[in-house]
Amino acid sequence: MKIPALLAAVVALATTSRAQNYDFTIVGAQSNFTWTGTSSLGPIVGNPSNAFRLEGSTLNTVASSQGTATQFGFVSGAALVTPDIRGRIPNPLPFLPPLATLDVVGLTLSPASLPVAVAANGTFSANVILTATSGTLTVSPLGGVPSTSSLVGATSTPTTVNGTLVRSGSTWSLSAPINSSFAFSDPASGSTGSFTVVGTLRADYALVRAYCLGDGTSIACPCGNNSSTAAAAGCLNSAGTPGRLVGSGLPSVTNDTLTLRVSGLPATTTALLFQGTGATAAVFGDGLRCASGTIVRLGTQPTVGGIAQWPVAGNPLAIAGAVPLAGGMRTYQAWYRNSAAYCTASVFNLTNGVQIDWLP
Repeated sequence: MKIPALLAAVVALATTSRAQNYDFTIVGAQSNFTWTGTSSLGPIVGNPSNAFRLEGSTLNTVASSQGTATQFGFVSGAALVTPDIRGRIPNPLPFLPPLATLDVVGLTLSPASLPVAVAANGTFSANVILTATSGTLTVSPLGGVPSTSSLVGATSTPTTVNGTLVRSGSTWSLSAPINSSFAFSDPASGSTGSFTVVGTLRADYALVRAYCLGDGTSIACPCGNNSSTAAAAGCLNSAGTPGRLVGSGLPSVTNDTLTLRVSGLPATTTALLFQGTGATAAVFGDGLRCASGTIVRLGTQPTVGGIAQWPVAGNPLAIAGAVPLAGGMRTYQAWYRNSAAYCTASVFNLTNGVQIDWLP
């Protein structure tokens, strides 16, 4: 009588991941902020503007079940404030210079919070502290000598962030409205005050991403047959096109809809998709080998118009590659025959690599 309950518990454990850390990229164009300030000498206003944005990355911990986030937390980050914050304290006599100017230069912020539950609709509520990991504050009082102090280690007051973490296709998307304040003091002038920053942090993490491109950024192709960076593909083949491998769908071991597709190959040839546990970049045949570690062959497909696709019907990639129930990182690449006289004496080439973070 207890066996069904036990099986249900095993399934629940298998489909819920332990938390993994992901390095989210901040979407600078959508992470817009403004600041306000007060001081013992009066209000601080923009000099000339009080607007800035965040750029860089945040390291976040995420747990999920069948592709849906169940837990989230800020671990750390390198969120650069750009442009620098420049303010002034207006003189009560408007025709005179400001009482002081304040310049915050090279400020980088790191958010941190305890992991919290994520609701089914992606919402969460976390208590967040921002810590400065770089930056200086320079106060230049009217008629006085400027003084500069380090901001490293300065922390904001704890702030409740009501944000969202949702998945669109194979990308985690984070939206975190922030309203945090930092206190400051200037020993030289004796002035004290605070800055408050208000805005929304937007950041994404792609679970499926291309790497080891044939554009020469990682390593040059064997005979100068580099492809363009815009192609996001492998080295050029005898047809003058680079083989490109892309992924779409959900890389979830228990809810696998992932598809890997190659294009740009010779019109009629064969392609072999293989999986690795590591990433590399080394010359191999007319192209580059990108997947390394434990290699698993996932099947050969004929191309039609230079295109082929996996998985083969009835054999999802997670099963074909024996990806553990807990998920993990795997790399993928397609090897293909290219027998025309071209480049090296080898008769094959390869696509770019694709790195995938499998969810449970």
